[in-house]
Amino acid sequence: MASLNSVQLKVFRATQHIESLKSELQGYFQSNPGKMVREPHSREDEAIFRFIPNGPMPARFGLIIGDALQNLRSSLDYLVWELVLAANGQPNEKNMFPICSTVEFFNAQVKRHRLDGVSSDAVAEIQSLQPYHLGQDFAKGILWAVDELTDMNKHRRILLTNLMATTVARENFVVQDGEVWVHHPAGPVQVFDSNTQFGPFPIIDGKVKVDTQIAAGIAFDEGPAKGMEISFCAGYWTYYILETLLPRFQKFFL
Repeated sequence: MASLNSVQLKVFRATQHIESLKSELQGYFQSNPGKMVREPHSREDEAIFRFIPNGPMPARFGLIIGDALQNLRSSLDYLVWELVLAANGQPNEKNMFPICSTVEFFNAQVKRHRLDGVSSDAVAEIQSLQPYHLGQDFAKGILWAVDELTDMNKHRRILLTNLMATTVARENFVVQDGEVWVHHPAGPVQVFDSNTQFGPFPIIDGKVKVDTQIAAGIAFDEGPAKGMEISFCAGYWTYYILETLLPRFQKFFL
């Protein structure tokens, strides 16, 4: 019997990987993995700094986030499989959930039988979710990011990540369970850049006066999510698929 159960299980498995990643990151940051280094050409009355990791990035972060993304991407293909069953059809090896940057590419995927057996109404829902609706900003779409990063992880290498830092408004810092965390307010996601310079900060009586807050995080170092913190992105993408995308298809399983 057609059901969303297998789809939801893949998303829940992604969630388990993300929770594992958060635990790994917590231990990593407790080891003080980076430091602020003063740029050599700073003036005598002011200082400019750059954030430098103390060592190479552990490969396990890319491995874990890659496993989470594989499960998220697979959940979408599982969805198409179940939609075919829900329409009393027989799925085959050509079925998959297309993720396309142009309407022409989407139509080409349909001609390649990716959605054979899926009801016309369900095909319309899938088409409405395509990144190409964002126009030139298609690469900012959640499904595009998941697809591209999964493809990198599957066919090329362990996903590249890096320890980066950025300035954050003081009011966005919160204390949870005795630890300081950055609160992500509504609006654009904070993007990290490994080349960011901090300052200039004035030097008064031989001491550097820092007037901002600096936060460090592990961010993607490639692909459409480059510079975005990995656990925040993965958690948000998982929430989107589970709470926004899948409910649009529940009507086909009643």
